[in-house]
Amino acid sequence: MNNYNINLFDILQNPAIGVIAIHSFIEGYNSVAKHKEDRHNYPRLDYIFYILPIIYDSYAINNVKMELYTTLTANKNITLGLQERANKMSGQTLDSLNLGFSKKIFYLNKETFTIELEPDYSKNILSMMKIQSQFLSDVKKASKRLGNIFAKKDEKVLQLELNIRF
Repeated sequence: MNNYNINLFDILQNPAIGVIAIHSFIEGYNSVAKHKEDRHNYPRLDYIFYILPIIYDSYAINNVKMELYTTLTANKNITLGLQERANKMSGQTLDSLNLGFSKKIFYLNKETFTIELEPDYSKNILSMMKIQSQFLSDVKKASKRLGNIFAKKDEKVLQLELNIRF
């Protein structure tokens, strides 16, 4: 288990970390949702606002090697106040989305209000990137697992278990 001494101020001021997290979340969501008939292949825009508050939680990132869903449900400190943290971190999420949109990493499907990966973005360069930083690597893994969870769970179940509203 890694114990990161996370300087949240530095992380929050770096929208590139948010782009990595959002991109990985979208990949994780898509890898599950594309096999389900009752879901869009990509996550809805409102799901994106819960990625950073969960991933930037030191307990969640320190336990990324465990089953992330178990970590989320077993430790209520992560979900306690998650809605408020998502509201407070919406600026950082919007900065990361803006960077991802401007660099054509992902885009908003205006018909379904889902965030999709840009197909022409160098064959998903972020997917192929070998990240040297253990923290960034764990952010990428945790975000992908979080995307898997969101795609597997029914929206109402997610709202109840994470104590959030879409």
